[in-house]
Amino acid sequence: MKKHFVLPLLSAVVIIAGCGKAPEPSLSQNADGHQSTAQVEFQAEQLSRHIQQLASDAFLGRQPGTEGETLTVDYLVQQFQQLGLQAGNNDSFTQAVPYMQVTNIGQPQVRLTGSANGWQPQVGTDIVVSSRTGQTEVNLSASDIMFAGYGVVAPEYQWHDFAALDAKGKTVIVLVNDPGFASKDPALFKGEEMTYYGRWTYKYEECARQQAAACLIVHDTAAAGYGFNVVQNMMQRAQFDLANNQSAKTPVIGWLSTEGAEQLFASAGLDFQALKTRAAQPGFQAVALEGHQLSASIKLDVQTGRSNNVLAALPGKSRADEWLVVTAHWDHLGAIPKEDGALAIYNGAIDNAGGVAALLAIAEQAVAQGGFERSVLFLVITLEESGLLGTKHYVANPTVPLAQIVANINIDALLPVPETRDIWIIGLGQSELDDVVRFQAAKQQRVVIGNPEVEKGFFYRSDQFAFAQVGIPGLFMGPGTDSLQGGKAVGEAALQATQARYHTPDDIFTPDWDFGALLQDTQLHYLVLEDLANSGQWPNWSTQSEFYQLGQQLRQTRQ
Repeated sequence: MKKHFVLPLLSAVVIIAGCGKAPEPSLSQNADGHQSTAQVEFQAEQLSRHIQQLASDAFLGRQPGTEGETLTVDYLVQQFQQLGLQAGNNDSFTQAVPYMQVTNIGQPQVRLTGSANGWQPQVGTDIVVSSRTGQTEVNLSASDIMFAGYGVVAPEYQWHDFAALDAKGKTVIVLVNDPGFASKDPALFKGEEMTYYGRWTYKYEECARQQAAACLIVHDTAAAGYGFNVVQNMMQRAQFDLANNQSAKTPVIGWLSTEGAEQLFASAGLDFQALKTRAAQPGFQAVALEGHQLSASIKLDVQTGRSNNVLAALPGKSRADEWLVVTAHWDHLGAIPKEDGALAIYNGAIDNAGGVAALLAIAEQAVAQGGFERSVLFLVITLEESGLLGTKHYVANPTVPLAQIVANINIDALLPVPETRDIWIIGLGQSELDDVVRFQAAKQQRVVIGNPEVEKGFFYRSDQFAFAQVGIPGLFMGPGTDSLQGGKAVGEAALQATQARYHTPDDIFTPDWDFGALLQDTQLHYLVLEDLANSGQWPNWSTQSEFYQLGQQLRQTRQ
């Protein structure tokens, strides 16, 4: 059955008799400055055809640098060309992103010395390790082990986990997330809401600054927001970095399971759980695992190559030098051989074929409506799954001046769940973009709430974060859980069912997908884009945001 969602008529359509042109939507500005236009319509078929194509087995999980990338990029360029959009990078629809690809050869060797009870970590079960230095062989020899709590150096929070011990040359064990989450103290960091200090990417960066020889993060499902299986899968496949990344790197990086950490600490006569509790308290000092050293040998296949961002431009009518950037990442995790020789394909239907499909549908609607007053860049990004690398490359090599970008609207992992009464803003309170969403969501009879899973740090896990790091306000919305069909019980169950597929071969398209929230959320993203692209607003970061000063600096360059 044809399923569609139609937004009520917001203002009259101006029809010019006898001109032979399609009518353009009239604009009306509300007292608060928000823009409204004529009706828009999105259909399930419009999204599903893109999702089914991008998430098909033929695309092999859309891993950068593979045939799956070639098929994906060709498909996206073709779609933009068919819409009549302009190339977004001079005369090209692509932007090359040089990368380094590193894959473990066989199973790394890891050995613990000094263990009082003879315990040894089992690679793949207790510990997973790799390296991103670009070397084909990395050896760690009898490196002293220390526990550095959350591995955080944050002057603004008066926190320094490395103050008591020198980490140079050592194996540093740290906890995932940050002290606020662990303590539940709202006055510590941001309380239960993860800060960037809680992300695994930060942990490795800080260990590198401390000149550690190895950095091992202790996994915890609640604190990380995903199971240990996600980490195990990640370390089995190719790891990526930008080829021109000259920042310092810790030679050995990896994860410990909670059980592995407990065994390791017990072998040193320490109580891991007690130390974990202490690590969340102000004044914690790093602890040495006396007499214990870790050795490791990792052989790696190192390749360099070029992946591609795909980008298209819709020029503005009256303020063409002011830009909105709409993003969605096209990459996923590729395919790995199973024991029977068949391929386990990580199709990534939800993450993020659905987001790309929404971006393409929004681009199609924007063209059909005749464009906006401001220009729009549709940017489909590579290497998001590897640490937002495609976006980091773009903001370092922008095709339009960063100071002229009004905001980034990022679309990631829209969920096939029933229509909802609510909509999440992930990072609610970060910027004035919240007000635009509230205004437009009200037209759908929806309310805006913050992401209830603040401990998972979703704001730092998708592409708007890379824009935020250079001062550009970024918006990242989620589906909500208050279902029109059964309330929160139904909505939360649907959310949990889809989250169970995260980064597994089960993230596939099936004919029974419910497109209710997908259509709602696609329309809301379009309405927010339309509002910003037809208004004179330059949304600010809130003064409480960690990105406020960056935003002020960017505004000064614009002036």
